[in-house]
Formats: sequence, structure tokens, C-alpha cells
Amino acid sequence: MLDLATLSFSSTVSRAAYFAVFLILALRQREKSYLWHWLGAILASLLGAIMLAKEPTNLTLPVLESMQIFTFYMASLVLSWSGLRRFYGLGFHAYAIVSVVILTVTPALACLLVPWLGASKTIVASVYFLCATAASVMIVVEIMVARREYLWSQIVVAIAFGIYAMGFALSAAMLLFTDLQISTETARATIIFDQINSVLVYVGYVAMSGERANLQLRHQAETDALTGLFNRRGIQHALLKLDFERSGSTTCVILGDLDHFKRINDTLGHEGGDDVLKTFAKRLKNLMRSDDMAVRWGGEEFLVVLPHTSIDEATAFAERLRTRIETEPFMIFTKAVNVTISIGIAEIAQPRDTFEKAVERADRALYSAKREGRNRICR
Repeated sequence: MLDLATLSFSSTVSRAAYFAVFLILALRQREKSYLWHWLGAILASLLGAIMLAKEPTNLTLPVLESMQIFTFYMASLVLSWSGLRRFYGLGFHAYAIVSVVILTVTPALACLLVPWLGASKTIVASVYFLCATAASVMIVVEIMVARREYLWSQIVVAIAFGIYAMGFALSAAMLLFTDLQISTETARATIIFDQINSVLVYVGYVAMSGERANLQLRHQAETDALTGLFNRRGIQHALLKLDFERSGSTTCVILGDLDHFKRINDTLGHEGGDDVLKTFAKRLKNLMRSDDMAVRWGGEEFLVVLPHTSIDEATAFAERLRTRIETEPFMIFTKAVNVTISIGIAEIAQPRDTFEKAVERADRALYSAKREGRNRICR
């Protein structure tokens, strides 16, 4: 079985390796503050591990060294929590800051009870384990309740800190309510437990950063940069998740084209034309339901997919859109600009119809709307 010296050395080396990895990540992405918080968390735990590695077999460390070690490990937990807050784009409330400061310093202050009041090392260790439990629970809650995006990798981190919380709580309970004393065996078990969990935590942090970056790249590839709507690639991916054949329902497509858009560009310039497109996209999204999908189909052409919607319901939606565009002038460069839209509608007929065929029919209906005078709906 590995002795304490070997385990302590291994713990220190692994933390140093993770610190090097996160230092590179943080330097490459300086604007991502959460990486600096996590880097600080690893550094704090590394400093704690270095201090323990100096005298791994000494179970009665001086008060000052014990205070430093407890502070480093508690700071590591607190910085992990603050890094998650930054990762999710959340700020810090005053009460939360006070709470984590108290958690960080309480185990160190408890060490003073040993020379002053003659408290046992067991009581001091129990205080640390209880504070560490509270900090670990805060991290789990942050991931499971306060998250702003769904990342599979964050579940790994939540599980790791959940295990930490249970381990810390169990250790405190055993020290307080049983005859268990701090010994070489308990120290060895603690280091092994920490080694396994720290791998999950630090690898999980890297995975969270990578998973978010991949999702953002895919979002950028499938989104029109100007309007924030799907592009053609994006809608094809989204349609794979759409059940066209759900019993008792139909799906409709609406193809709209802003009337005389070239005239708008000629009058206001391309920057003004872009503002018109962005304003139109905002109005369109305000009318849509949560499962509707909008696409910038071409320059000034927009496609809307209305799942589980009848042709009459789609026509009513199109009329609301047409009316809102016509009756509410667009404010471009402090100037009111009147805009109208022509719309074609088609239904995806079951069971052998396709999205592409429905779009072709909607395009023909749109052409009819333009031919009949624009600012109208045809189907």
C-alpha cells in the first residue's frame, strides 16, 4: 500500500500539472474571468498540498501551518464556486461574499482553539469538514439550480462536488460522534479520496469550457450573424428534431419578402438596410411561439416554420405579421421608414410531402402576392 509521502507527492504533482494546463488556457483566453478563478482554485489547493507534502507523516502540525493549510483548501473551494458564478455570467451579492469569507476563515480561526482552550485536533478537523461540506453544497446548487445553459460536462463537476460534500459530512460525523481519531490510515484515505475527486473536478472544468466553445461554434455556423435567426444550414439541423408526422397535426411554412428593399438600400444605404432587417427580425420573433422557427432565407427573404399549425392558423399569423410591419414605421437613423411585406403560405401535406416541396409552393404563392400588388398574403 502506498505510504503518505508517496501519496502526498502524487497529489502535489497532479495539481501542478492541472495548474500548468489552466495557466495556458487562462493566458490564451484572458477575457474569460472564470478561468482565472479556477486557476486560483487549483493554485490554492496546490499550495495546501505542498505544505502537507513537507511533513506528510506528521499528524500534529503546528497551529500556524494548520491554519494556512485549512485556508488554502477552503479558498480552493470558494474560488471554484466563484468561477462557476462567472462561467454562468452571474455576479456576487454582498451576503454571498460575506458567507464565503466566513467559510474560508472559520477553520483557520478554529485552529486557535487548540492553544487557547485546549480543543482537540479532532474538533478542529470537524470544523474544517463542516465548512468544506457547506462550500461543496454551494457549488452543487450553483450548477443544478443557477445554471444558464445545458452542458453535459457540468454534471460531472456537480457529481464530483456532491461526492466531496458527502465525504466531508461523513468525516465530520465520524469524528464528532464516534471514537475515530485522526491517524495515518484516515490521512491516507482522505488523500486518495481527494485525488480521485480532483481529477473529476479539473477535467470537468476543461470539458465545460470546451463543450461551451463547441456549442457556440455550432450556433455561429447555423445562425445568421445580422438578424440572429437561423440560416439555411441551421434550419436543416433544426428540422431533424421536428416530428412532421405527429398524429392529428400539420405544419406550415411562411415565406415573406420585404417589398422594394432595393429602394430602401438605395435611400438609406446598406447600413440602414441592415437596420431594417434587424428590426424586422425582432418583430418577427416577438410574434412567434416557442417552437416556431424563423430563417433568413435570402437577402430580404424570411422563412417561418410553424409546427403543428393548420393553414388557417398560419394565415392568421401571417396577417398579424403583415399588419404589424405595415402599421408600425421602422425608426432608422431617427427617420420613420414605411415597410411592407409580401407573404406566401404552404402546408406540408401528409404523409409523403417534404419540407422542400412545401417551400417551393410557398415561393410560388409569394410570387403571386408580388404580382398582385405586394403587401398581401397568398396561399
